[in-house]
Amino acid sequence: MILYSIIPAEVVFGSGYNTQELNFVEIEYEGEKIEVMPLAGNTYKINRIISTSPKAFLNPRLMPGNIIESRI
Repeated sequence: MILYSIIPAEVVFGSGYNTQELNFVEIEYEGEKIEVMPLAGNTYKINRIISTSPKAFLNPRLMPGNIIESRI
């Protein structure tokens, strides 16, 4: 079944639809602001680029899904 709706999935399917809570952190990495998910130690998985610089989106090291090492 496919449901096309402007109503959020949490409202349509109830409060237990997406109960997995992810911890995201915004950091500055290589001069650009990105959102990452902390992993073990000083490693992070890039979730998205927050920077407004077009050059940041062309940088393959900032691609979402990449694992990086950084100190916050």
